[in-house]
Amino acid sequence: MGDSVSSRVKTRLKEIWRAMKRTKTLESSSLETPLRRCLNVFDLTLLGLGNMTGSGIYVLTGTVIRDKSGPSIFLSYLLAGITAFLNALCYAELGSRIPK
Repeated sequence: MGDSVSSRVKTRLKEIWRAMKRTKTLESSSLETPLRRCLNVFDLTLLGLGNMTGSGIYVLTGTVIRDKSGPSIFLSYLLAGITAFLNALCYAELGSRIPK
């Protein structure tokens, strides 16, 4: 019984992995645009990082520090900043994957 459950779990995990790895080819007509691509990976990374940081860093910061956390908020912001930077890299890679 344990072996069949294990094999079903493995099969399901393989299906999920295949679904996550699937790719879709883009038609050449959908790639045509009158816009000029002038942003590089660094620009897109900083744009994403700035948008995420700018939208969340000033919202209720003082109240949270005073009422909820105290000095440990520094570690929270550091962790959130690292996460935002990694997220920005993901968006930059996604933007650079589309060839035109």
